[in-house]
Amino acid sequence: MERRKEELSILLFDDENPHQQESYSLHPGKLLMLIAGFNIVIIIMLMFLLYITPFGTFLFNKEDRNVRASVIEVHERIQALQDSLNARDQQMNEIQRVFRSNTDTTFDIRSSAEWKAVYGEVQEASEVMTFQVSKNSDIKTLNSEQIIHSDLFGQNIMFPVEPPVQGSLTGTYSADKRHFGIDIAATKGADVLAVGDGVVIGSDWTINNGYVMHIHHGDGLVSIYKHFSMVLYQVGDTVTKGDIIGKVGETGLLASGPHIHFELWKNGSSLDPSLYINLY
Repeated sequence: MERRKEELSILLFDDENPHQQESYSLHPGKLLMLIAGFNIVIIIMLMFLLYITPFGTFLFNKEDRNVRASVIEVHERIQALQDSLNARDQQMNEIQRVFRSNTDTTFDIRSSAEWKAVYGEVQEASEVMTFQVSKNSDIKTLNSEQIIHSDLFGQNIMFPVEPPVQGSLTGTYSADKRHFGIDIAATKGADVLAVGDGVVIGSDWTINNGYVMHIHHGDGLVSIYKHFSMVLYQVGDTVTKGDIIGKVGETGLLASGPHIHFELWKNGSSLDPSLYINLY
């Protein structure tokens, strides 16, 4: 420790002129301080260079607190929105489950007197079939006289007939499961054809089945088509076999992909359409 305070003399001799010499004084303590100070300056400069470069973010945690707070707030909002979407999906699934448990298509076979007692005045049947819409639901309700009496078309449909749309059979008839028709998957927007001559007795929108059309073919036979993306005929219009009556869609809560739900009814009783059309 004492030797650091001693002064050292350094003599330099010239080989060509030995009599000429130069002397220098040196304090070891000061030399160490000079070296240490130089090292500190170098370290500070390196740290500054690292701090102003992107690499400094990893060493000094250089993050803007305001940006960090904004990111956290956005994340919380996204999480709340995701929770809301999940709750909505659960609600929609529950609504669909309730609708699926209900009757797919229902015909109410009542006499005029019974209808009047339940619903009030009823429109009298005429040569062209008429229909009533129940005020209690969105399903079509036809009385027995309206289903049976129609002489507009004298020739009955000759079965089997071509399906209303070309596609794949994805749902079969099952009265036990209250599925009173078949489902034919097809390209969205494909043409849907009438299976026979008839008159349109229903053409409207329902929550469950989207755009729906009912066609009466005479002799108590009614065909029903559901989940149109659009319909081309209205109530009272007459159609002939093969006419394009609408386009394939996936409308309504019960739809799961583009398809047409097709039903046949005879005097108020459902028929299995697969027995009356040419399935490929």
